[in-house]
Order: sequence, then structure tokens, then C-alpha cells
Amino acid sequence: MTSNSSPWTALFRDGRGIYVIALNLGIGLHAIDVFVISTVMPAVVRDLGGIAFYAWATMLYMIASIMGAASGNTLRAAVGARNGYSLAGLIFLLGTIAAAAAPSMAALLAARFVQGLGGGLIVAQSMGLVRELFDDSVRTRALATISGVWGVAALLGPLLGGLFGELGWWRGAFVATLPLIAVFVILAWRMLPVSERAHSVPRLPFRRLLFLGGGVLAVGVGGTTGSLILELALLLLAVVMVYLTFRLDAEAEVPLFPSRAISLNHRVGVAFAMFFLMSITHSAAGLFLPLVMQVIHGVGPLAAGYFNAILALGWTVSAFITASWKGRAEVFALAWGPAFAGIALAVVAIALPWLHPIAIGVCMAITGLGIGGSSLHLTAATMAGALTGEEARTASTIPTVRMLGIAFGSAGAGLLANLAGLAKGITAANVQAAGVVVIGAAAIAAVLVFLLALRLLAQRRVTAMAE
Repeated sequence: MTSNSSPWTALFRDGRGIYVIALNLGIGLHAIDVFVISTVMPAVVRDLGGIAFYAWATMLYMIASIMGAASGNTLRAAVGARNGYSLAGLIFLLGTIAAAAAPSMAALLAARFVQGLGGGLIVAQSMGLVRELFDDSVRTRALATISGVWGVAALLGPLLGGLFGELGWWRGAFVATLPLIAVFVILAWRMLPVSERAHSVPRLPFRRLLFLGGGVLAVGVGGTTGSLILELALLLLAVVMVYLTFRLDAEAEVPLFPSRAISLNHRVGVAFAMFFLMSITHSAAGLFLPLVMQVIHGVGPLAAGYFNAILALGWTVSAFITASWKGRAEVFALAWGPAFAGIALAVVAIALPWLHPIAIGVCMAITGLGIGGSSLHLTAATMAGALTGEEARTASTIPTVRMLGIAFGSAGAGLLANLAGLAKGITAANVQAAGVVVIGAAAIAAVLVFLLALRLLAQRRVTAMAE
């Protein structure tokens, strides 16, 4: 059966249905949490203070998610798939309880780190199922169901965050997710079959993870110093630390990443650069949008949260529409999707103070449609372009690269926002300046994704001609 004719029901044949459920539940937990925190952060900083650390709740979550994702294979090898899944859910549950009870911004940030660790462990093990259990004929549809979960999360997350923001009890947004996490832990324990522990358990790459996480953290710290020279120095340090991570990884006996992960001369390296910049695009654009809509346009917390949801829903709709696209249609989605996203974000950045909220919503929908179609086909192209012997590693590190982009996007957005004056306080002028700079930077990142897509397509044509 060809990929053009494979029915959606094929995902649930041959016992794969149970894994589809587990995969989407796991991704759903991570996705809902992302939307909840972006919606409630304006209320959090009004209650706990710490506006200079506005972006840190997302940044630290993603740093920990990267570490969790990189540790997923080790955990699975040590305790088995079912135990690993359940333990990851319990870690996420513990972090969520701590976030709901946080008495200060510092305590909230620590709780977010624990949440991120559990979320990363869940995502890594979920994404590993895609390549292992779904062949080329249904893989894009399996990936589309993940986008579908993001669409559901885009509805539930802002709803939870916005409702509790309107009620003046932001902690309730975390409390409300506790039953969902508990259900996931129970179902993971009962749904997944018992698996044996591996004979050899790979060691955790502590040094590489510290370099990687430290690089992202350096960008975030730079945004709170108030010194331009120190901020630039920390930004340079971040670049060096991330580069050292990949250098050490290339020399490691058990690498985390494929061998050409940062080479723009190979398809996987170009694809990873696209994932990285694409994640910067949507994370930077969405991080401050609820704050901008509330302060600049007078939109309530509930409605403000749904401007991010519009982006995610556009992503979901595009993924399902383009899942079966091949040939020129696939090329259009892969390359021109980011171009349209960049144009839409540029319009928002340029006209932010006077652009009507409905127009902003339309631009966010275009952004989501463009990124969603491109991301879906980029994932399939990355898996298809993996070097022989590195297929599993390439597939399993796609979430890590995405998380790294979100972490850098959040840290970079915080730095730019503080440089624009947001650290001085939540005033209309400060929020407007921060929004213009951050969303404008997101538009530039989207344009870079478009240019890299053209390079990826050219490399793919060369490879096809050689074969």
C-alpha cells in the first residue's frame, strides 16, 4: 500500500493503536503545560514579582526537557519502557504540584525545572515510538496525530490558564492538570507491555548536558544583567558552550546526535538548523503575545491566551491537510510555509500598536499554517535523509533539537525584551517596545528557515540524481 492511499485506520492495526494512544497522551501533557504557562505568566509576575525572569519559566522548563530527552534512552534501558514511562509521569506530577504551591518566583522556576525533566523524558520515549512502530506508509499520519494533540492542547491550555487568570488564582491552572497527569501515569503502567531491562545501560552524558544547558542559561542570565557588554559576553559564551557540546558529542563513544548534526553540507544538518530556527520562531512570537494583547489591546487573560492557541490550531490544521501531499505540493509546504509565516509575523511586528486584534489573530493563523505544514514534511525528510546506521539516533534527537530551539527562543526573547525596556516594569510603552523587537526577531528566524529549506531541497535533488 502506498503512502498516498494508506488510510488513517492503518495507524491502529497490528496492535499499534495502544502505542498511538500512549504517544499522544505523553505529548499532550507536555503541550498543555506549554500553553498553560504562557497564559498565566502575566498573572504570576503580578503576584510573585520577578518581571525580569518572565521568560525563565519557559526557558528552564525547556533546558530540563532537553536533559530529560537526552536521558530517555538511558532510563528506558535501565528500567524498561513501561517503568520508564511511568517514572517520567511521576516526575512531571511532582513538578506540577510544586509549581501550584510555589511561594516565590524562585520556587516556581525550580518547580518548572522538575516539570521539564519529566516532560522531556516523556517526549523522548514517545517520539521514539514513531520511527520504531510506523513505516513510511503511515509515518506522516502518525506525526499528524501529534499535531492534532497540540491542537487539543491549544484549546485546553489557554482555557485553563485564562479561566484561572480571570478568577485571580493562577495556581489553579496547575492544579487542574493534576488529574490528567495521574491518568497518564496509570494508563502508561497498564497499557504498555512489560519489557526487559537492557543488558548494558548507556551512561548519562553529564558533561555534554551541562554544556548544552549552560549555554541556554547563559543567554537567559544575560537578559537580567542590565549591562550590554555583559549580555554580549554571555551570548558569546552560550555559542561556545553549545559548539563544544557538539564537538564532544562527535568524539563520544555513544553520541547523542547524528554525526553531521551541525553541518550545513548534509541534509540532516540543514534540517536540524531548520528545526532549531523554526522553534525559535514560534516560541519567541508566542511567549510575550498574551502580555502584549492584555496590556496594549486590553484583551482579557482568557482571550489573550487563545492568540497563541490560534497559532497552534493553524499548525494542526496544516499538518492534517498536508499529511498526504507529495511532489510539488510537498515542496510548497516545506519551503514556502516558513516564508508566509515570516511575512505574517513581520506585519504583526511593524503594525503591533494599531493592528486590530482580529488582524493579529489572522496573522497568527497564517504563521501556524505555514510552520505546521513545513514541520511535518521536514520531520519525514529528516528521517529519510539519515545516514546508514544513524536512523534511530536521528529520529530520537529531533525533539531535543526542537526543545533547544524553544529554550534559546525563550532565553533570547527575554534578553531582547529586557533590552527593549520590559525589565523596568509592565507599562504600555515597555510592553509595546518588547513586543515589536521580539516578534520582529521571530519573523527574521522564519525567513532564515525558508532559505535553509531551499538549500535542503537542492541537496535532496542532488542525492536523488546520484542514486
